[in-house]
Amino acid sequence: SDRIAKYNQLLRIAEELGDKATYPGMAAFKRA
Repeated sequence: SDRIAKYNQLLRIAEELGDKATYPGMAAFKRA
């Protein structure tokens, strides 16, 4: 779905930025 595509895109960006990536929702994703 489009939602999953956006989620995967965020993960891809987070991997590229590394520790510099600070999304408000990333902590919630990691706990899930």
